[in-house]
Amino acid sequence: MNKYSLNITSVYLLLSFAIAGAQTTHISNTGIYEFLDELAGEQVIELSSLIKPYSRTYIADKLMFADSLREQLNGRQQDMLDFYIRDYCKEYENPNLQAGTYWLWDKKSSNKRFDVFYYRDSSFQLTINPVLGSDLWVNDNGSFYHSWNGLEASASYKNWGFWASLRDNHESTQLVNRDFMNDNIGGANFKPTGDGRRDYEEMRGGVSYSWAWGHIGLINEQFSWGENYAGSNILSGRTPSFARIELGLKPAKWFEFSYFHGALISEVVDSSMSFWINSATGMDYREVYHSKYMAANMFSFIPVKGLYLSAGNAVIYDMSHPHLAYLIPLMFYKAVDHTLNAGIDNMNSSLFFSVSSRNLNHFHFYGSVFIDELQVGRIGDPDRHNFVSYKGGLATYILANTRIVAEYTWTNALTFMHYVPSTTYESNSYNLGHYLEDNAKDLYLSVDYRPWRTLNIKAYFNSSLKGPDHTELGTTDRVGITPFDPVVWESTRAGLLASMQIINDIYLRLAYEWRNVSGEQAYLDRWTPVVYHGKTGTWSFGLNYGF
Repeated sequence: MNKYSLNITSVYLLLSFAIAGAQTTHISNTGIYEFLDELAGEQVIELSSLIKPYSRTYIADKLMFADSLREQLNGRQQDMLDFYIRDYCKEYENPNLQAGTYWLWDKKSSNKRFDVFYYRDSSFQLTINPVLGSDLWVNDNGSFYHSWNGLEASASYKNWGFWASLRDNHESTQLVNRDFMNDNIGGANFKPTGDGRRDYEEMRGGVSYSWAWGHIGLINEQFSWGENYAGSNILSGRTPSFARIELGLKPAKWFEFSYFHGALISEVVDSSMSFWINSATGMDYREVYHSKYMAANMFSFIPVKGLYLSAGNAVIYDMSHPHLAYLIPLMFYKAVDHTLNAGIDNMNSSLFFSVSSRNLNHFHFYGSVFIDELQVGRIGDPDRHNFVSYKGGLATYILANTRIVAEYTWTNALTFMHYVPSTTYESNSYNLGHYLEDNAKDLYLSVDYRPWRTLNIKAYFNSSLKGPDHTELGTTDRVGITPFDPVVWESTRAGLLASMQIINDIYLRLAYEWRNVSGEQAYLDRWTPVVYHGKTGTWSFGLNYGF
């Protein structure tokens, strides 16, 4: 057997001893996602990037396969591969990771990343690390910060995976808000602490069971559906985490399937369930929210290696309890809804489609369509429109150690919107779709240069604009709205960002960004943090350990 055959054989022998617990790597840990995307763009690995986060075992499989083709990588890519293997080697029965407990740094496990606490034996492993981080910004409007602290842990036992992460967030001024037109992950339980400062908490976690061609899990963390480099228009991952039952299957190399049923947070008070209580401070009204659920599926077909054609649908419903029909993963939920709610107002259903191609070496072409409401008769009619969001783009690695991205998003008025408060495309009042929501268009351009291992230098340009909020205005001619007429909010950003992962999960960032945000004052106040009103030049510095 030649060297290539031996490498491939050794990979599959190693994979046969894999611990299959499907803990995930959070979508905010961008370094590993960008590296896998680069390997896929260079056609070193095949990558299904439509749905994130990836499981740790999925990432480990891709890294180990890339390691078997190491001679195809340049020096910097080989260094990055070794860097990430130090983390994801924990997913396998690695004889170099001896059984026992490792506190801080142990030379016996020097081929493994640093963990504050790590234990493994023949069937069980446990990792515990702190979560610490802070970002500081300075511009003409002053200085402001966001810091966080907490603890995260992950464990696996045979085919079971368990993970949890708790963190407190601290803001010196309002930077996270359900109405702000940015892609920051949202918070829901804000607590003012004085002088404009506020705190909020996040709790993430899950338990999953995996087998050779699938997994099922009960998960509470952010996730995204949709090919993108600058915000998905199907499920963005921006909302505060909510609990969901998740099913993922790959029974054949040409087919993948994903499904979830989630419990959304409506923040709509149900007066029939709310009641008065006698507390220490007197009579208080105990408010109870309406129940709100979401079911969604995605079918992906791979007719040829590197080409993914995907379609799915979703429904958001406000029944008092989960309905059995929406717990069936393979359904077309709009048709189910028409039966369950025959003769009365229907629930909120949607369709989506996606295409991803890495068939041309060094290039990734992708696009997605989110359909909120569609009538064939409106297609091509200049006076009527459907409620649709389109996204298209490409990423190329044609220049060594460099990624160039161009992405465009167009969303018609009232897409993602709904007139029934308890069935909106939202959780905790954060829109589940693109972070710019409806009646918006967005152009994103970036160049990432990686001169050394995990050092990344990015230059970017982003231009966005929005028309009025017709849901708030109560516009009666819903299908006759001219998108972006008038433009009531506009944002132009350009910046330079240098980031480096010093050791696994420790990120250092330094950036400068120029912005010009303008528009009608009411929309400017609602959609933009006050520290970014008008023309600003902002320096920022960040450091974090864990996510």
